[in-house]
Amino acid sequence: MNKKLIPAVVASMFAAQIPLVYADSTQDLIDALVVKGVLTEDEASLLTKGRKAEKKSEGTVSKKLELVSPDGKSSVKLSGRVQADYRYFDASPESKDEEDEFSMRRVYLGADGKWNEYIGYKANLELSSGSMILGEAYLNLEYFKPAQLTFGQFKTSMSLEERTSSRFLNFTERSYVNNAGITEGKDTGVMLHGTPTKGFNYSLAAVNGYGMNNGMSDNNDDSLAYIGHVDVDLATMNKWKGKVFHIGASAKMQDIDVSNYMNTVKMSQGSIGKGSTFYTAAANGATETDLRTFGGELAFANGPWKVQGEYATTNFDSNVDDQDIKAYYLEAAWLITGENYADSYKSKSMGGKFDRIKPNSNFNPENGKGIGAWEVALGYSKFDASDVTEASAGYDITAAMANEAKSWRAGLKWILDPNTRMMLSYVDTDFDVSGNTSTYTGINDEQAINLRAQFDF
Repeated sequence: MNKKLIPAVVASMFAAQIPLVYADSTQDLIDALVVKGVLTEDEASLLTKGRKAEKKSEGTVSKKLELVSPDGKSSVKLSGRVQADYRYFDASPESKDEEDEFSMRRVYLGADGKWNEYIGYKANLELSSGSMILGEAYLNLEYFKPAQLTFGQFKTSMSLEERTSSRFLNFTERSYVNNAGITEGKDTGVMLHGTPTKGFNYSLAAVNGYGMNNGMSDNNDDSLAYIGHVDVDLATMNKWKGKVFHIGASAKMQDIDVSNYMNTVKMSQGSIGKGSTFYTAAANGATETDLRTFGGELAFANGPWKVQGEYATTNFDSNVDDQDIKAYYLEAAWLITGENYADSYKSKSMGGKFDRIKPNSNFNPENGKGIGAWEVALGYSKFDASDVTEASAGYDITAAMANEAKSWRAGLKWILDPNTRMMLSYVDTDFDVSGNTSTYTGINDEQAINLRAQFDF
């Protein structure tokens, strides 16, 4: 170390122990040492930069456990989540019994960080059905922010709801837009993405198109799935404080191998309640299919109020028929305790999304003042596959399955602190059987209650 830096470092260490209210004294001390010739301008700048970083971190709690290399260019952060659920279901007709159960909805453990400053990485494992599966695992070349490259298994940016972590959804489960036959979630491939200007994001991906941890078959009829997404937040662009004005659009194109697609994606959709399958399909003579998906997303927030919605449709143009699947949702939420949704909105290169809510006061029973944040939400979602009927050419539903569903939802959320929350959701679902009424033996309607305790770091 430069000998002239020793007294400066000692002085800075001493000043760092002074409460934050005296932070300006530290800068005054550094300036005085420059005037006396003890420090050069470059050395003073280095100390000032370090003090600013220190001040920024004071009084905050890190969301992740992090290790950083001595040069600050490489890091690793550990992360995890636990979602413990209780679910109650009541369905008609009367032959369908009431059910309730406890379950571990999600258990994740992962790591992410940077290597040599410009290479980002992420990997996590998910506990599913008693076994660990690979969730996300990718490298991201992020030297040039307007054009970054991601390789591996990642979220494809196709939907606002899909980009939003399960930790920060309005309700305990996603809507019908989040459907394997409509929205591409995690998949394996490569993605170009970036933020050319503040508030504008784009992504272009080429992936297998058969979902997480699924490869492609050797059939000549399939191709990679090509996915594009753009979104803008006019509030970020125009510096409208306390507001979000998010608009986005996505598209997916793929020639699918019908047999492989049916075996992996399965074109099935569970209800937002119990998850009983109400729509599944057989190829019914289709051997070649062009799949085309288009979707739009909107989100508006002003202070403690938020409204968001999405619409998406997939067209299956096969050698024997042309069929559509559609889904949409509309949701509204209110932070009763007055927090601001704009503070949780992140405009990132992989697409804008809502993130972690930080309560105005964390739950603290000792002083009687900390109550955390409280939120109420209402939502409606519809899934429509009425083009696919029991007797239709091309894709064909099986005899005992419905092909439409409508769900009303209400939710109450208690956010004790940024990392801990309790969620209560009520779902009322009606199933329809368009084109299949004579043979349908499934559920007509279902009511579900879901209580979740969640912690993440």
